[in-house]
Amino acid sequence: MNEYKNIDKIKPEKLLELAREILDKSDNFVYKSGSQPFLMSFKNEDFYVYIKNISSAYFSDRDKTTRAQLPIKKEFEEIKKSDKTFIFLGYDGINDVYVCWNFNVAKSRLNVGKSVSFYSRSFFQSEVKEGEFVRRLLKNGDTPVFFKRTSLIDFFENIHSFFSIEFGTPEFEKIVYRKDSLEDEFLFYLENHRMLSDKSIKNYFGALKGRITNGINNFFLKDLNSIFFIDDILALNSIHHELFKKEEFKELNIIGKNMYSCAFDAYIDFLKFNSLNNIPKNSLLNESPTEYLSEGKLSKITDLDLLQKIEPYLKSNRILTAAQIVGEYYKNQYVKMELKDWIKLVNDCLPK
Repeated sequence: MNEYKNIDKIKPEKLLELAREILDKSDNFVYKSGSQPFLMSFKNEDFYVYIKNISSAYFSDRDKTTRAQLPIKKEFEEIKKSDKTFIFLGYDGINDVYVCWNFNVAKSRLNVGKSVSFYSRSFFQSEVKEGEFVRRLLKNGDTPVFFKRTSLIDFFENIHSFFSIEFGTPEFEKIVYRKDSLEDEFLFYLENHRMLSDKSIKNYFGALKGRITNGINNFFLKDLNSIFFIDDILALNSIHHELFKKEEFKELNIIGKNMYSCAFDAYIDFLKFNSLNNIPKNSLLNESPTEYLSEGKLSKITDLDLLQKIEPYLKSNRILTAAQIVGEYYKNQYVKMELKDWIKLVNDCLPK
């Protein structure tokens, strides 16, 4: 059983008290104001610090995954606009250990969602020894620093040695944005070429303009206004790959039943479609979609209504029934499709 699932939460004031118990021993430390977050200085440099309890991430298949979450706070708006460094620390009360994530990234993610998760592993937290700073690479690419609470003064002594000040990934920062947005063309494409339902179109568009754009902005491109200003297919493929490696987006995509990754796929396919057909802005033609066709056969289901319709059959392993429903749904659109093709199409929808 994960001991972090039922752990008693330490109150914000107590978390501040535990930190000050160590920091007050240093003449370089000055407490200024606030509780969680609080403002302090160390060696005459100001820092905003926010400490949150580490708890279980509640993944049924990853029992050792832990997390600390950033909520929405009014104070974070001021912090986000300031030039002061923001430090987000997760506190493990079982091992008396702090976890610090890249503060260049943490600051950019303030108030972007109700609960923005930063992940860790309980076994990394438990292996930390007195006086050492341990850095571990997580599967999502994060490299948090682990250290005992007693090392908090040493942490601030070396604060600028842990994380690079560079924000994004170099190859992403070279992306040249369009001067105009492709929103209207993408919506037209979904309706007239992909022939998706109004609900699916609304969900795809909302995912791209909202969570996906925010994710790209927070992790890779600080100055991005919207994904619809990017038409670099190779760059978008790389961003897609990196974005959905993040635990936050893995979790989001699972909850959304792959809607977010499908929306991103649809935008890339839209750009490919334009490129293959050499279609200029505002002149999309009513032709048959090609992005999920191979020799006249459909290779992927992206319609959310259809995916939701067959989901109960997939869960109960009624593959044949699901294949028949899909075949009827696309009746007369893909005449080369046989029953075995519909079955393969449905099997590809099963969770990997």
